[in-house]
Parts: sequence; C-alpha cells; structure tokens
Amino acid sequence: MIRIALLLFAGPLFGAQPAFEVASVKAAVEPVRQPMFCIGPCAFGERMTVTGTRVDIRYMSLYNLIVAAFRVQPNQLSGPDWMRSQHFDVAARIPAGLSKNQLPEMLQSLLAVRFKLAVHRDRAEQPVYALVVGKGGPKLQQSTADAKAPPPSPPGSKELYSPQGEGRVLENGDIAIGGGEYGAIRGGRGSGGGMRFEFQTLTMPALAEILTPHLDRPVIDRTNLKGAYQLVSENRPPAEAGGGGRKGGQPGADTPDSGPPPDVFVDGLFAALQKAGLKLEKTKAPVEMIVVDRLEKTPAAN
Repeated sequence: MIRIALLLFAGPLFGAQPAFEVASVKAAVEPVRQPMFCIGPCAFGERMTVTGTRVDIRYMSLYNLIVAAFRVQPNQLSGPDWMRSQHFDVAARIPAGLSKNQLPEMLQSLLAVRFKLAVHRDRAEQPVYALVVGKGGPKLQQSTADAKAPPPSPPGSKELYSPQGEGRVLENGDIAIGGGEYGAIRGGRGSGGGMRFEFQTLTMPALAEILTPHLDRPVIDRTNLKGAYQLVSENRPPAEAGGGGRKGGQPGADTPDSGPPPDVFVDGLFAALQKAGLKLEKTKAPVEMIVVDRLEKTPAAN
C-alpha cells in the first residue's frame, strides 16, 4: 500500500480562507420525530439547507459537519468517537462575493475558529469501484430546464424531513425532494410493487456518492460526464429480491439464499446504470483520509 502523509493544517496554505459573514452555533436538541426520507445511511434530524445566502444546519453531528467541510465520504474521516454524539445547530450567512459552492471551505473556517479543529490529510491507495461509461456510450438524458423547481405543495401534501433537501409527501403517497446534494428527486410506487425513484438533476459525482455506502469499497466518478442528468431507478419488492443482501458485496454478484435482508435500493440502481450505459469496474486509486488531530467538544461563544 502506498501512503502519502500531507501537511498538518487548519486552513489554506495561501490566501484567505472563505468564511461566513456571520454564524451562530448552538448545541442542538433532538427534533420531534416526523416522516423522513434518506438516500443511503443518515441520522434522524440532520439536515443542511441553503436558501439564497442563508445557511441552516439542523442537529448535525460534529462528525458529519467535518465530512461536509472537507468534501469527503464518512469512511474517509478518522477521529474520536464522541464526534458522532455531539450535535449542533448552525445559522449562518454567506457573504457577498462568495457562492454556496464554497460552503465547505466556510465550514472549515467555522470549525477551526469555534471548535479549534486541526487536521492532517493522509492519502492511501485503496481498492475502489470506478464509475465509467460502457462500450456502447452513455444513454442518459440531460435534465430539463424546470427540474430544479421547488417540490410541489398541493392541498393534502405534508412536509417530509430529508437531509437531501426540502421535501413533501403528496396526497397519493408519492414523495418530492428538491434542492439537495443529489438534486431533485421524485419517488413513488413502481409498476412491480417496489419503489420507483426519478433522479431529475443528478451529477455523476453525486451518483458515485449514492452508490458508495451500499458497496464494499468507495465509488469514484471516471465518466468524464459533466452537467446534470435524469436517472430512473425501480426496485423490486423485498419479498421478490431473495434472502441475500448486496451490502458489502460486489455489483452484479449472485446473492446467497439466506443472510441479511436484500439491498433492493442498490439492486435498482445497478439496473438503472446498465440502462444508462454506465458500469462499475474494480480498480485501485489514491483515497484521501482526513485525520482529526485536535477538536473541542464545546464551541467558542457566538
């Protein structure tokens, strides 16, 4: 294994680190339970939304704040276990001249100032899956101009709590998500009785992130496809999917007749990849790790 240790840092090596114009950090109280929708593993109540210049972070653990700040997957962060149990609310404003695309760097500044965060980067070559275009070329459709519109809120619909963005449960039971890290999502019952998910503004890096928690190694995007696309994934009902699960397994591998419940969500995604002219290939690649060297449990005063 090749390992490369990089310089200890708490901010950029050159230039000023982007920072919030103003930010309030408070210890969070667990929110009232309500319907919730997640793509992949998530913790109840955790959510990060950006509306204009306003940033609203609710009940997010220090662990996931650091994950978001350094643009890594949860398995790429190493630090004390208590990071997962310390939850905070953050209300902040993005200053003029900066965009929400710089939100992670602003979070780094916040964590360094309020929590005295110091980290170092470590890079190790690890087994990964590469998301690539198949021999026949991509068969994806570009997102439509209206796909980024907020989710509908007709009479009879109810709010749906989702870390993926603002959500609604419609009167017929379908769900509508908009504005999150995986783009606009619509979901409901499919023709075969399973769940049907329509990703309406999905980027390829986001697709790699969605796949990673369901597999035995990280997924990296090597499609070279830019922009946002439509992707439809339809799952079989769990009763029809057999007894073995794909979690920890390999894409396309036969599953055993007994064992953990099947991961029908990722089975549907694999079928969607094939229709879209995409596939996963085993390879090795340098994977960055963020290692926490110093972190305070209690933030500095606002």
